[in-house]
Amino acid sequence: MMDYGSEMVKAILDALEDGIYIINQDYILEFMNRAMVEEFGEGTGGKCYNVINEFEEVCPWCKAQQVFAGERLRWEHYVPVRDKTYELTEVPLRDGDRTALKLTICRDITLRKLREEKIRATQEDYRRLFENARSGLYVSSKEGRFLNANKALLDMLGYESKEEFLGIDIARDLYLDPEDRIKFMEMIEKDGYVIDYEVNFKRKDGTPIPVLLTSHVRYD
Repeated sequence: MMDYGSEMVKAILDALEDGIYIINQDYILEFMNRAMVEEFGEGTGGKCYNVINEFEEVCPWCKAQQVFAGERLRWEHYVPVRDKTYELTEVPLRDGDRTALKLTICRDITLRKLREEKIRATQEDYRRLFENARSGLYVSSKEGRFLNANKALLDMLGYESKEEFLGIDIARDLYLDPEDRIKFMEMIEKDGYVIDYEVNFKRKDGTPIPVLLTSHVRYD
């Protein structure tokens, strides 16, 4: 097996929180740092697919041959036997006799993936609530442009397509009296919110429609 150098080098590798391992072209683990051993057990000298994934043959998703050919890869992989997701950074190495090796850095990103999934689920819940609300809802910019609107608002104001509605000017095309838009902006800039502001909007055909407007500022 390859000599991985001084005790100092080993100490540095063992001090890292990420797991690090090296395999040769026969898929034999030639090196595992402390974090890797703690996560998967001591497996130096064993087959990587058996030690890490408890497989009896090469994993179907294995990218080792690409790395042995000189590619540097970064990808994410879920390991069922650990119920964890890892970010893998894989780079080719050469032994003294120029034999190809693969070094892999394993970073546990399970918590990050769970947070991302929770955010996606929350966003999807918000989208469903927004789209299915019976009241008219919209998101707009300070400059007076619509960013989003739900179907209830489109139906209320007589617009058939969201794209058409998002292209209108709020002060000119939504408020029957543009001065009401000015008053609204003064209130929301002062307090950060408006509750039950009675105002007349106008439908696409120009007919007035009285509404109670409740709004709050959202900072991105």
